Amino acid sequence: MGREDLWMSIVIANWGTVPTHAIVTTSATSLEQRKNYQHFLKKAVELYGSHAFNQALSQSSSTTYSPEYVTRYEAFNLFESAPRYDDVAITLASLRELQQTYTGYLGDSLGIILGIRHCPVNKMTLCVTSDNLAERSVTALKAQLLKPEMVCHKGHSQINCMQAIRNGVADVSVFDAGDVYTAGLKYDLIPFISEIYNLGQPEYYAVAVAKEEDPDTELTYLKGKYTCHTGINMGAGWIVPLAFLISNGWIRSYGCNSIRASAEYFSKSCVPGALSSEYNTGVPYDNMCDLCHGASFRYCRRDASEDYFGYTGAFRCLVEGGGDVAFIKHTTAMENTDGKRKEWWARNALTDDYELLCPDGTRASLQEYERCNLGKVKANAIVTRGGYGYNETELNAYINLFVYAQQFYGRKDQDDFSFAMFYSPPPYSDLIFQDAAQQLKVIPREQRNYGAYLGKDFLRARRVVDCHAAASSIQSSALAILFMLVFSLLRAHNYS
Repeated sequence: MGREDLWMSIVIANWGTVPTHAIVTTSATSLEQRKNYQHFLKKAVELYGSHAFNQALSQSSSTTYSPEYVTRYEAFNLFESAPRYDDVAITLASLRELQQTYTGYLGDSLGIILGIRHCPVNKMTLCVTSDNLAERSVTALKAQLLKPEMVCHKGHSQINCMQAIRNGVADVSVFDAGDVYTAGLKYDLIPFISEIYNLGQPEYYAVAVAKEEDPDTELTYLKGKYTCHTGINMGAGWIVPLAFLISNGWIRSYGCNSIRASAEYFSKSCVPGALSSEYNTGVPYDNMCDLCHGASFRYCRRDASEDYFGYTGAFRCLVEGGGDVAFIKHTTAMENTDGKRKEWWARNALTDDYELLCPDGTRASLQEYERCNLGKVKANAIVTRGGYGYNETELNAYINLFVYAQQFYGRKDQDDFSFAMFYSPPPYSDLIFQDAAQQLKVIPREQRNYGAYLGKDFLRARRVVDCHAAASSIQSSALAILFMLVFSLLRAHNYS
Protein backbone atom coordinates (compact mmCIF):
# COMPACT_ATOMS: atom_id res chain seq x y z
CA MET A 1 0.00 0.00 0.00
CA GLY A 2 1.47 3.34 -1.08
CA ARG A 3 1.56 6.53 0.99
CA GLU A 4 -1.37 8.00 -0.95
CA ASP A 5 -3.46 4.83 -0.51
CA LEU A 6 -2.74 4.82 3.23
CA TRP A 7 -3.85 8.44 3.50
CA MET A 8 -7.09 7.73 1.60
CA SER A 9 -7.90 4.77 3.88
CA ILE A 10 -7.49 7.02 6.92
CA VAL A 11 -9.75 9.66 5.38
CA ILE A 12 -12.47 7.08 4.68
CA ALA A 13 -12.22 4.94 7.85
CA ASN A 14 -12.56 7.35 10.80
CA TRP A 15 -15.10 8.59 13.34
CA GLY A 16 -14.76 12.19 12.22
CA THR A 17 -12.52 15.17 12.86
CA VAL A 18 -12.09 16.96 16.18
CA PRO A 19 -10.29 20.19 17.10
CA THR A 20 -6.69 19.69 18.19
CA HIS A 21 -5.26 20.50 21.61
CA ALA A 22 -5.17 24.21 22.35
CA ILE A 23 -3.18 26.53 24.61
CA VAL A 24 -5.49 28.43 26.96
CA THR A 25 -5.30 31.44 29.23
CA THR A 26 -7.71 33.27 31.49
CA SER A 27 -10.50 35.31 29.92
CA ALA A 28 -9.24 38.29 31.93
CA THR A 29 -6.16 38.49 29.68
CA SER A 30 -6.36 41.45 27.31
CA LEU A 31 -6.32 41.00 23.54
CA GLU A 32 -2.97 42.78 23.31
CA GLN A 33 -1.45 40.45 25.87
CA ARG A 34 -2.84 37.42 24.04
CA LYS A 35 -1.16 38.65 20.85
CA ASN A 36 2.12 38.87 22.76
CA TYR A 37 1.67 35.25 23.86
CA GLN A 38 1.05 34.22 20.25
CA HIS A 39 4.18 36.05 19.08
CA PHE A 40 6.27 34.41 21.79
CA LEU A 41 5.02 30.91 20.94
CA LYS A 42 5.52 31.52 17.21
CA LYS A 43 9.13 32.47 17.89
CA ALA A 44 9.60 29.36 20.04
CA VAL A 45 8.41 27.19 17.15
CA GLU A 46 10.81 28.94 14.77
CA LEU A 47 13.71 28.25 17.10
CA TYR A 48 12.89 24.83 18.48
CA GLY A 49 10.29 23.30 16.22
CA SER A 50 12.78 22.12 13.57
CA HIS A 51 15.24 19.22 13.83
CA ALA A 52 17.52 20.86 11.30
CA PHE A 53 18.05 24.00 13.35
CA ASN A 54 18.96 22.07 16.52
CA GLN A 55 21.36 19.84 14.68
CA ALA A 56 23.03 22.85 13.06
CA LEU A 57 23.39 24.50 16.46
CA SER A 58 25.08 21.50 18.06
CA GLN A 59 27.16 20.42 15.04
CA SER A 60 28.67 23.73 13.88
CA SER A 61 31.43 23.18 11.30
CA SER A 62 33.17 26.44 12.16
CA THR A 63 34.70 25.28 15.43
CA THR A 64 38.50 25.31 15.63
CA TYR A 65 38.59 23.08 18.72
CA SER A 66 39.71 19.51 18.61
CA PRO A 67 36.69 17.09 18.67
CA GLU A 68 37.87 15.52 21.92
CA TYR A 69 37.34 18.83 23.74
CA VAL A 70 33.98 19.68 22.21
CA THR A 71 30.87 19.42 24.48
CA ARG A 72 27.87 19.05 22.22
CA TYR A 73 24.54 20.58 23.22
CA GLU A 74 21.65 18.11 23.67
CA ALA A 75 19.19 18.70 20.88
CA PHE A 76 15.89 20.25 22.05
CA ASN A 77 12.67 19.88 20.10
CA LEU A 78 9.62 21.75 21.33
CA PHE A 79 7.21 18.96 20.38
CA GLU A 80 9.30 16.10 21.75
CA SER A 81 11.10 17.49 24.79
CA ALA A 82 8.20 19.51 26.24
CA PRO A 83 5.60 17.14 27.80
CA ARG A 84 2.80 19.69 27.48
CA TYR A 85 2.67 19.26 23.70
CA ASP A 86 1.52 16.25 21.72
CA ASP A 87 4.47 14.31 20.25
CA VAL A 88 2.86 14.25 16.78
CA ALA A 89 2.50 18.05 16.65
CA ILE A 90 4.58 19.78 13.97
CA THR A 91 3.74 23.45 14.57
CA LEU A 92 1.42 25.89 16.36
CA ALA A 93 -1.25 27.97 14.62
CA SER A 94 -2.51 31.33 15.90
CA LEU A 95 -6.26 31.65 16.46
CA ARG A 96 -8.25 34.66 15.35
CA GLU A 97 -10.03 36.70 18.01
CA LEU A 98 -13.44 35.17 17.21
CA GLN A 99 -11.98 31.70 17.76
CA GLN A 100 -10.64 32.56 21.20
CA THR A 101 -13.68 31.27 23.11
CA TYR A 102 -14.60 27.66 23.74
CA THR A 103 -17.67 27.94 21.50
CA GLY A 104 -15.76 29.69 18.72
CA TYR A 105 -12.93 27.17 18.81
CA LEU A 106 -14.98 23.98 19.10
CA GLY A 107 -17.52 25.01 16.46
CA ASP A 108 -19.65 22.09 15.27
CA SER A 109 -17.88 19.76 17.70
CA LEU A 110 -19.60 21.53 20.59
CA GLY A 111 -22.94 20.08 19.49
CA ILE A 112 -21.47 16.57 19.59
CA ILE A 113 -20.07 17.14 23.08
CA LEU A 114 -23.37 18.47 24.39
CA GLY A 115 -25.25 15.68 22.61
CA ILE A 116 -23.35 13.08 24.61
CA ARG A 117 -24.47 14.85 27.78
CA HIS A 118 -28.10 15.03 26.67
CA CYS A 119 -30.50 13.93 29.39
CA PRO A 120 -34.19 13.06 28.88
CA VAL A 121 -34.93 14.80 32.19
CA ASN A 122 -34.16 18.52 32.08
CA LYS A 123 -34.34 19.43 35.75
CA MET A 124 -34.28 17.90 39.24
CA THR A 125 -35.57 19.95 42.16
CA LEU A 126 -34.01 19.18 45.55
CA CYS A 127 -36.12 20.18 48.54
CA VAL A 128 -34.09 21.54 51.47
CA THR A 129 -35.05 23.07 54.81
CA SER A 130 -31.91 25.22 54.97
CA ASP A 131 -30.53 27.17 52.03
CA ASN A 132 -27.05 27.69 53.52
CA LEU A 133 -25.43 25.12 51.22
CA ALA A 134 -28.03 24.99 48.45
CA GLU A 135 -26.55 27.63 46.14
CA ARG A 136 -23.03 26.20 46.32
CA SER A 137 -24.36 22.72 45.51
CA VAL A 138 -26.19 23.97 42.44
CA THR A 139 -23.14 25.92 41.24
CA ALA A 140 -20.81 22.95 41.74
CA LEU A 141 -22.96 20.59 39.69
CA LYS A 142 -23.33 23.17 36.92
CA ALA A 143 -19.56 23.57 36.80
CA GLN A 144 -19.21 19.92 35.77
CA LEU A 145 -22.14 20.15 33.30
CA LEU A 146 -23.93 17.40 35.22
CA LYS A 147 -27.45 16.60 34.07
CA PRO A 148 -30.29 16.87 34.88
CA GLU A 149 -29.76 20.43 36.07
CA MET A 150 -30.33 20.69 39.82
CA VAL A 151 -32.31 23.50 41.41
CA CYS A 152 -33.37 23.88 45.03
CA HIS A 153 -36.75 24.43 46.64
CA LYS A 154 -36.90 25.75 50.21
CA GLY A 155 -39.42 23.89 52.36
CA HIS A 156 -40.24 25.11 55.86
CA SER A 157 -40.04 21.54 57.23
CA GLN A 158 -39.40 17.96 56.20
CA ILE A 159 -43.17 17.38 56.13
CA ASN A 160 -43.51 20.33 53.77
CA CYS A 161 -40.82 18.82 51.54
CA MET A 162 -42.73 15.52 51.47
CA GLN A 163 -45.84 17.37 50.33
CA ALA A 164 -43.85 19.30 47.73
CA ILE A 165 -42.43 16.10 46.23
CA ARG A 166 -45.82 14.40 46.14
CA ASN A 167 -47.36 17.45 44.45
CA GLY A 168 -44.57 17.76 41.88
CA VAL A 169 -43.20 21.05 43.21
CA ALA A 170 -39.96 19.24 44.14
CA ASP A 171 -38.50 15.91 43.05
CA VAL A 172 -36.13 14.65 45.74
CA SER A 173 -35.03 15.27 49.32
CA VAL A 174 -32.68 13.68 51.86
CA PHE A 175 -34.43 12.26 54.92
CA ASP A 176 -33.60 10.64 58.25
CA ALA A 177 -34.93 7.11 58.80
CA GLY A 178 -37.90 8.44 60.76
CA ASP A 179 -38.81 10.80 57.93
CA VAL A 180 -38.36 8.04 55.34
CA TYR A 181 -41.06 6.17 57.26
CA THR A 182 -43.45 9.13 57.29
CA ALA A 183 -42.72 9.95 53.64
CA GLY A 184 -43.48 6.40 52.55
CA LEU A 185 -46.53 5.83 54.72
CA LYS A 186 -48.35 9.10 54.19
CA TYR A 187 -46.99 10.49 50.92
CA ASP A 188 -46.07 7.42 48.83
CA LEU A 189 -42.41 8.42 48.53
CA ILE A 190 -39.68 5.82 47.99
CA PRO A 191 -35.98 5.75 49.02
CA PHE A 192 -33.53 5.10 46.16
CA ILE A 193 -30.08 6.18 47.38
CA SER A 194 -28.66 5.81 50.89
CA GLU A 195 -25.68 7.25 52.70
CA ILE A 196 -22.82 5.02 53.84
CA TYR A 197 -20.93 5.78 57.06
CA ASN A 198 -17.98 3.92 58.58
CA LEU A 199 -19.76 0.55 58.83
CA GLY A 200 -19.67 -0.15 55.09
CA GLN A 201 -23.45 -0.66 55.02
CA PRO A 202 -26.33 1.86 54.92
CA GLU A 203 -26.85 1.81 58.68
CA TYR A 204 -25.50 3.15 61.97
CA TYR A 205 -25.79 2.48 65.70
CA ALA A 206 -28.10 4.55 67.89
CA VAL A 207 -26.28 5.30 71.15
CA ALA A 208 -26.80 7.18 74.41
CA VAL A 209 -23.88 9.38 75.49
CA ALA A 210 -23.26 10.92 78.92
CA LYS A 211 -20.43 12.81 80.58
CA GLU A 212 -17.69 10.75 82.22
CA GLU A 213 -17.80 13.08 85.24
CA ASP A 214 -21.49 12.26 85.81
CA PRO A 215 -21.56 8.63 87.03
CA ASP A 216 -25.13 8.92 88.36
CA THR A 217 -26.70 8.96 84.89
CA GLU A 218 -27.50 5.48 83.64
CA LEU A 219 -29.78 4.22 80.90
CA THR A 220 -31.98 2.11 83.15
CA TYR A 221 -33.06 5.09 85.25
CA LEU A 222 -33.27 8.48 83.57
CA LYS A 223 -36.21 9.85 85.53
CA GLY A 224 -35.86 13.57 86.15
CA LYS A 225 -32.82 13.85 83.88
CA TYR A 226 -32.12 16.48 81.24
CA THR A 227 -32.08 14.87 77.78
CA CYS A 228 -30.91 15.97 74.33
CA HIS A 229 -32.55 14.58 71.18
CA THR A 230 -31.86 15.07 67.47
CA GLY A 231 -35.51 15.86 66.72
CA ILE A 232 -39.03 14.55 67.16
CA ASN A 233 -39.67 11.27 65.29
CA MET A 234 -36.04 10.96 64.17
CA GLY A 235 -34.36 7.56 64.23
CA ALA A 236 -31.43 7.66 66.65
CA GLY A 237 -32.61 10.69 68.60
CA TRP A 238 -36.20 9.70 69.32
CA ILE A 239 -37.74 6.53 67.88
CA VAL A 240 -35.11 3.96 68.88
CA PRO A 241 -34.28 5.25 72.40
CA LEU A 242 -37.92 5.91 73.34
CA ALA A 243 -39.02 2.52 71.99
CA PHE A 244 -36.21 0.92 73.99
CA LEU A 245 -37.16 2.66 77.24
CA ILE A 246 -40.90 2.06 76.81
CA SER A 247 -40.54 -1.59 75.74
CA ASN A 248 -38.40 -2.36 78.78
CA GLY A 249 -40.92 -0.78 81.13
CA TRP A 250 -38.67 2.02 82.33
CA ILE A 251 -41.09 4.63 80.98
CA ARG A 252 -44.87 4.47 81.10
CA SER A 253 -46.15 4.41 77.51
CA TYR A 254 -49.48 6.24 77.94
CA GLY A 255 -50.81 4.16 75.09
CA CYS A 256 -47.96 4.83 72.62
CA ASN A 257 -47.97 8.59 73.33
CA SER A 258 -44.21 8.96 73.54
CA ILE A 259 -44.29 12.77 73.80
CA ARG A 260 -46.38 12.66 76.96
CA ALA A 261 -44.33 9.73 78.26
CA SER A 262 -41.11 11.71 77.80
CA ALA A 263 -42.52 14.96 79.17
CA GLU A 264 -43.59 13.27 82.40
CA TYR A 265 -40.44 11.16 82.79
CA PHE A 266 -37.66 13.58 81.85
CA SER A 267 -37.34 16.89 83.68
CA LYS A 268 -36.17 19.03 80.76
CA SER A 269 -35.27 18.22 77.19
CA CYS A 270 -34.50 19.62 73.79
CA VAL A 271 -36.61 17.78 71.22
CA PRO A 272 -36.66 20.00 68.10
CA GLY A 273 -40.12 19.94 66.56
CA ALA A 274 -41.91 18.85 69.75
CA LEU A 275 -44.05 22.00 69.76
CA SER A 276 -44.82 21.89 66.02
CA SER A 277 -48.35 20.88 65.06
CA GLU A 278 -46.90 19.10 62.01
CA TYR A 279 -45.16 16.56 64.24
CA ASN A 280 -47.11 16.72 67.49
CA THR A 281 -50.85 16.61 66.94
CA GLY A 282 -51.51 16.20 70.66
CA VAL A 283 -50.89 18.36 73.70
CA PRO A 284 -47.67 20.43 73.52
CA TYR A 285 -45.35 20.01 76.50
CA ASP A 286 -43.11 23.04 77.02
CA ASN A 287 -40.48 21.15 79.00
CA MET A 288 -39.69 19.18 75.82
CA CYS A 289 -38.01 22.34 74.49
CA ASP A 290 -36.65 23.88 77.70
CA LEU A 291 -33.04 23.05 76.80
CA CYS A 292 -33.26 24.25 73.21
CA HIS A 293 -31.11 27.16 72.14
CA GLY A 294 -32.70 28.76 69.07
CA ALA A 295 -33.70 32.43 69.28
CA SER A 296 -37.10 33.86 68.37
CA PHE A 297 -38.94 31.80 65.75
CA ARG A 298 -35.95 29.44 65.50
CA TYR A 299 -36.60 28.14 69.02
CA CYS A 300 -37.08 24.36 69.00
CA ARG A 301 -37.48 24.25 65.21
CA ARG A 302 -36.82 20.93 63.54
CA ASP A 303 -34.16 22.29 61.17
CA ALA A 304 -30.67 23.79 61.15
CA SER A 305 -31.88 27.17 62.44
CA GLU A 306 -32.14 25.54 65.90
CA ASP A 307 -28.58 25.15 67.25
CA TYR A 308 -29.40 21.88 69.01
CA PHE A 309 -31.10 20.19 66.05
CA GLY A 310 -29.65 17.03 64.55
CA TYR A 311 -26.87 14.73 65.72
CA THR A 312 -24.22 17.40 66.25
CA GLY A 313 -26.85 19.68 67.79
CA ALA A 314 -27.89 17.03 70.33
CA PHE A 315 -24.25 16.46 71.27
CA ARG A 316 -23.74 20.21 71.61
CA CYS A 317 -26.76 20.27 73.94
CA LEU A 318 -24.93 17.72 76.10
CA VAL A 319 -21.63 19.64 75.98
CA GLU A 320 -22.86 23.16 76.73
CA GLY A 321 -26.62 23.10 77.16
CA GLY A 322 -26.98 21.36 80.49
CA GLY A 323 -28.03 17.96 79.16
CA ASP A 324 -27.29 14.78 81.10
CA VAL A 325 -27.61 12.40 78.14
CA ALA A 326 -27.68 12.77 74.36
CA PHE A 327 -29.26 10.26 71.99
CA ILE A 328 -27.17 10.35 68.82
CA LYS A 329 -25.39 8.36 66.11
CA HIS A 330 -22.33 6.30 67.07
CA THR A 331 -19.94 8.55 65.11
CA THR A 332 -21.21 11.91 66.38
CA ALA A 333 -19.26 12.31 69.63
CA MET A 334 -15.96 11.30 68.03
CA GLU A 335 -16.55 13.71 65.13
CA ASN A 336 -16.87 16.66 67.51
CA THR A 337 -14.13 16.04 70.06
CA ASP A 338 -10.32 16.17 70.22
CA GLY A 339 -10.16 19.34 68.16
CA LYS A 340 -12.00 18.00 65.11
CA ARG A 341 -14.54 20.80 65.33
CA LYS A 342 -13.28 24.36 65.61
CA GLU A 343 -16.27 26.17 67.14
CA TRP A 344 -15.75 27.45 70.65
CA TRP A 345 -18.28 25.08 72.22
CA ALA A 346 -16.30 22.03 71.06
CA ARG A 347 -12.75 23.28 71.61
CA ASN A 348 -12.27 21.72 75.04
CA ALA A 349 -14.29 18.56 74.38
CA LEU A 350 -12.20 15.39 74.56
CA THR A 351 -13.19 11.84 73.65
CA ASP A 352 -12.34 10.62 77.16
CA ASP A 353 -14.78 13.14 78.66
CA TYR A 354 -17.78 11.16 77.35
CA GLU A 355 -19.00 7.58 77.64
CA LEU A 356 -21.66 5.36 76.15
CA LEU A 357 -24.58 4.23 78.32
CA CYS A 358 -25.18 0.52 77.80
CA PRO A 359 -28.58 -1.25 77.98
CA ASP A 360 -27.45 -3.30 80.99
CA GLY A 361 -26.73 -0.19 83.08
CA THR A 362 -22.96 -0.21 82.55
CA ARG A 363 -20.78 2.20 80.61
CA ALA A 364 -18.28 1.91 77.77
CA SER A 365 -15.87 4.09 75.83
CA LEU A 366 -17.08 5.86 72.70
CA GLN A 367 -15.18 3.36 70.53
CA GLU A 368 -17.15 0.37 71.91
CA TYR A 369 -20.40 1.20 70.10
CA GLU A 370 -20.69 -2.29 68.57
CA ARG A 371 -21.44 -3.85 71.96
CA CYS A 372 -22.93 -0.81 73.73
CA ASN A 373 -25.80 0.57 71.68
CA LEU A 374 -29.58 0.78 71.48
CA GLY A 375 -29.84 -0.83 68.07
CA LYS A 376 -29.09 -0.25 64.41
CA VAL A 377 -30.88 2.33 62.29
CA LYS A 378 -30.92 2.64 58.53
CA ALA A 379 -28.89 5.51 57.09
CA ASN A 380 -30.37 8.71 55.73
CA ALA A 381 -31.77 8.22 52.24
CA ILE A 382 -32.74 10.27 49.19
CA VAL A 383 -36.42 9.85 48.35
CA THR A 384 -38.62 10.62 45.36
CA ARG A 385 -42.17 9.98 44.17
CA GLY A 386 -43.55 6.47 44.21
CA GLY A 387 -47.06 5.15 43.68
CA TYR A 388 -49.00 6.87 40.89
CA GLY A 389 -46.28 9.51 40.51
CA TYR A 390 -43.50 6.98 39.89
CA ASN A 391 -41.42 7.59 36.74
CA GLU A 392 -38.63 5.14 35.90
CA THR A 393 -36.88 7.52 33.49
CA GLU A 394 -36.79 10.32 36.06
CA LEU A 395 -35.58 7.98 38.80
CA ASN A 396 -32.68 6.69 36.69
CA ALA A 397 -31.72 10.27 35.78
CA TYR A 398 -31.67 11.25 39.48
CA ILE A 399 -29.54 8.21 40.33
CA ASN A 400 -27.02 9.05 37.60
CA LEU A 401 -26.80 12.67 38.76
CA PHE A 402 -25.98 11.78 42.38
CA VAL A 403 -23.59 8.97 41.42
CA TYR A 404 -21.61 11.23 39.09
CA ALA A 405 -21.77 14.13 41.55
CA GLN A 406 -20.01 12.11 44.23
CA GLN A 407 -17.26 11.19 41.77
CA PHE A 408 -16.42 14.90 41.53
CA TYR A 409 -17.34 16.10 45.01
CA GLY A 410 -17.60 13.05 47.27
CA ARG A 411 -14.88 14.14 49.66
CA LYS A 412 -14.72 15.58 53.16
CA ASP A 413 -11.85 18.07 52.80
CA GLN A 414 -12.95 21.61 52.09
CA ASP A 415 -11.33 24.89 51.11
CA ASP A 416 -12.33 28.17 49.50
CA PHE A 417 -11.72 26.83 46.00
CA SER A 418 -13.52 23.49 46.09
CA PHE A 419 -16.84 21.96 47.05
CA ALA A 420 -17.39 18.85 49.16
CA MET A 421 -20.74 17.05 49.34
CA PHE A 422 -20.14 15.55 52.77
CA TYR A 423 -19.11 18.73 54.54
CA SER A 424 -21.10 21.57 56.09
CA PRO A 425 -19.44 24.94 56.73
CA PRO A 426 -19.34 25.93 60.42
CA PRO A 427 -21.34 26.64 62.45
CA TYR A 428 -23.70 24.29 60.58
CA SER A 429 -23.64 20.51 60.33
CA ASP A 430 -25.38 17.84 58.25
CA LEU A 431 -27.02 20.46 56.00
CA ILE A 432 -27.89 18.23 53.01
CA PHE A 433 -25.95 15.03 53.55
CA GLN A 434 -24.56 13.87 56.87
CA ASP A 435 -21.04 15.06 57.59
CA ALA A 436 -20.33 11.46 58.64
CA ALA A 437 -21.24 10.15 55.18
CA GLN A 438 -18.41 8.60 53.19
CA GLN A 439 -20.28 7.75 50.01
CA LEU A 440 -23.71 7.26 48.45
CA LYS A 441 -25.04 3.84 47.51
CA VAL A 442 -27.93 3.01 45.19
CA ILE A 443 -30.63 1.09 47.05
CA PRO A 444 -31.51 -2.24 45.37
CA ARG A 445 -34.81 -2.20 43.50
CA GLU A 446 -36.45 -4.68 45.89
CA GLN A 447 -35.74 -2.37 48.85
CA ARG A 448 -37.16 0.82 47.32
CA ASN A 449 -40.06 0.88 49.72
CA TYR A 450 -40.01 2.45 53.17
CA GLY A 451 -40.91 -0.82 54.91
CA ALA A 452 -38.39 -2.97 53.05
CA TYR A 453 -35.65 -0.40 53.50
CA LEU A 454 -36.16 0.36 57.20
CA GLY A 455 -36.72 -3.23 58.33
CA LYS A 456 -39.15 -4.87 60.74
CA ASP A 457 -37.36 -3.80 63.92
CA PHE A 458 -37.59 -0.12 63.05
CA LEU A 459 -41.24 -0.42 62.00
CA ARG A 460 -42.01 -2.05 65.33
CA ALA A 461 -40.13 0.67 67.21
CA ARG A 462 -42.07 3.38 65.37
CA ARG A 463 -45.39 1.80 66.34
CA VAL A 464 -44.29 1.73 69.99
CA VAL A 465 -43.64 5.48 70.09
CA ASP A 466 -46.30 6.79 67.70
CA CYS A 467 -50.00 6.05 68.04
CA HIS A 468 -50.62 7.28 64.51
CA ALA A 469 -47.71 5.45 62.88
CA ALA A 470 -49.90 3.19 60.77
CA ALA A 471 -52.95 5.45 60.69
CA SER A 472 -52.97 5.85 56.92
CA SER A 473 -52.94 2.14 56.22
CA ILE A 474 -55.46 1.46 58.96
CA GLN A 475 -57.80 4.12 57.60
CA SER A 476 -57.50 2.70 54.10
CA SER A 477 -58.29 -0.79 55.36
CA ALA A 478 -61.22 0.49 57.41
CA LEU A 479 -62.67 2.32 54.41
CA ALA A 480 -62.29 -0.78 52.26
CA ILE A 481 -64.05 -2.94 54.84
CA LEU A 482 -66.82 -0.36 55.26
CA PHE A 483 -67.32 -0.17 51.49
CA MET A 484 -67.50 -3.96 51.19
CA LEU A 485 -69.99 -4.11 54.08
CA VAL A 486 -72.26 -1.47 52.52
CA PHE A 487 -72.01 -3.17 49.12
CA SER A 488 -72.93 -6.54 50.66
CA LEU A 489 -75.93 -5.05 52.48
CA LEU A 490 -77.20 -3.34 49.33
CA ARG A 491 -76.76 -6.51 47.33
CA ALA A 492 -78.60 -8.56 49.95
CA HIS A 493 -81.39 -5.96 50.00
CA ASN A 494 -81.80 -6.17 46.20
CA TYR A 495 -82.06 -9.96 46.29
CA SER A 496 -84.63 -9.96 49.09
